[in-house]
Amino acid sequence: MNTLGTLCITSESSLDFATLSGDFNPLHLDPVAARRTQFGRTLIHGVCGTLQALDLWLAGNPEVAALNALKVRYARPITQGEDITVLAQSDAEGVRLELVAGGARCQVIEMCLLRTDPGARLQPEFRAPSAQPRVCEAPSIDNCQGDADAVELIWDPAFARRLFPHACAALPARQLASLIATTQIVGMKCPGLHSVYSNLELQFADAADLASNSQLHYRVETADARFNRVVLSVGNAYVQGAVEAFFRAKPANQARMAEVVATVPPDCFTGQRALLVGASRGLGEVMAKVLAAGGAEVALTYARGKSDAETVADDIASERARPIVLQHDVLAGEPGAEVAAFCDDMTHLYYLASPIIDKGESGRWNGELFRTFCRFYIDGLATLLEHLQRVVGKQRQMHVFVPSSVFLDGNIKGFDEYIAAKHAAESYAARFSSANANWSLSAPRLPRLHTDQTSGVADSGPEETLQVVVAMLREICPAGQAPSR
Repeated sequence: MNTLGTLCITSESSLDFATLSGDFNPLHLDPVAARRTQFGRTLIHGVCGTLQALDLWLAGNPEVAALNALKVRYARPITQGEDITVLAQSDAEGVRLELVAGGARCQVIEMCLLRTDPGARLQPEFRAPSAQPRVCEAPSIDNCQGDADAVELIWDPAFARRLFPHACAALPARQLASLIATTQIVGMKCPGLHSVYSNLELQFADAADLASNSQLHYRVETADARFNRVVLSVGNAYVQGAVEAFFRAKPANQARMAEVVATVPPDCFTGQRALLVGASRGLGEVMAKVLAAGGAEVALTYARGKSDAETVADDIASERARPIVLQHDVLAGEPGAEVAAFCDDMTHLYYLASPIIDKGESGRWNGELFRTFCRFYIDGLATLLEHLQRVVGKQRQMHVFVPSSVFLDGNIKGFDEYIAAKHAAESYAARFSSANANWSLSAPRLPRLHTDQTSGVADSGPEETLQVVVAMLREICPAGQAPSR
């Protein structure tokens, strides 16, 4: 395939597309809400990426006048602000575009095009875009089979031209508005709030005697709770087809402090002065609660999720002393003054910083993904350990906790980059600790626990996560003492 060009869809252009499409799902617009999902960050609208790629291709192929058929596979989500490379290939059968981001193929677009617009018997009726967000619906997959509804076709020529000038110049508005309406169905209706767009297949054919000229209708044809998967038929006077989508897992809630104190003796971690890096959600949140419940003095850090970190601190304060909350981005270099001050007389470092654990493509090494993992698991850790070494020296006792993963013990397909980075982190932490006489290290290979990133794992919940963390910490760090080597 040939490289067609590059794209970058920002938060600002995502907001514009939300206005044009009516898809105001917070996964695309609210960084705090998106951070609590399994993706951990705001994503572009998949259909926005599709249209941007189509627009780029049409810039060099202005002779096209209409779409005949369109098929899109949304293989991987794309983060806002991420560089996207568009690859293109065309033959007598049609045009194929691929969107590649972060070293991985994210979208595959196949389309058949027409050089003349066959027109439509019914003229479309559009609703003007509105920047006023609407509430996403959140149906249950258990009872949505057979549900049917419709969304309005939204269009404004001048507004649309700002986003997709070449597509607007070449293709009929009725086709573009109908395509865009599919994201409103998925993101706002079904699956709605907790949705993932997976596949799209459309035929652009006149059907004026069958359907609407002002809406796109849909019906849930398949709802498979085993896989959280739905297939919807869609259609109006201009297009008929199918959409496949998934219900993604809801944000993971951890055990509340009242539950934690019931399982942890109040003095089992007395004497610890612990810094937990990356403790505003997930495993770090649970560890902060368990340590505080056992009498440790705790400081927890966040990179961007201040409100989440404050919520954790407030929950801990309902039963124990309120922990210190500090901002620390492990990718930003040396710790700030407040973190550095806490390091002066701390006894334990729990390093839990992690990027989103993305899979690589099976059989293809993704160096960019590997380097991302290494920046968190090795570079960020090294910066903090070297700072600690300068502050406390080699003679004072210090315990370092760096969680590893059972993925290193098994043949887990698609996680080569993650596994390699975790192996390297284990090795680096062990060598650094061994060079300091009174330092010790714990790097347990933890099972997959209930967090935002693993919230789709059906056999894990907050109770299991709490049990694993309590047992682990009581074994490796009892009564505030650094364990022996």
